[in-house]
Parts: sequence; structure tokens; C-alpha cells
Amino acid sequence: MSINNVEQAIVDEIIRPQECGRVRFQSSWWPARCDRDMTFKPGDVVRVIGIDNITLIVAA
Repeated sequence: MSINNVEQAIVDEIIRPQECGRVRFQSSWWPARCDRDMTFKPGDVVRVIGIDNITLIVAA
């Protein structure tokens, strides 16, 4: 799957530092994490910046 910096996802389950949460991306739910010291709450819009196996890497 190809990811570019304009792809956005909506947080469905809280994403805490060093923990996976869940986002809605391209009409389905995906596990997601942020490699930075940030917390995202349900409803937050995040950028999808990469993928690791089936886990999306997201950022603000």
C-alpha cells in the first residue's frame, strides 16, 4: 500500500505514546500508533505517514 502525506484518518480509539489505538482510514478500521510523544483522542484528524505491517503510523 502506498501512503502519501495528504492521507488523513480519524481516530476511533485513543492513541497514547508507545501504545496502539485505532483509526478509520479508507472506509475501514486500522490499528495505529504515533512514534512521537503525543496523545490523540477519538474524533481527532491525523495524517497517515507510514505503515508497519498492518499498523498505520500517524502524526498531527
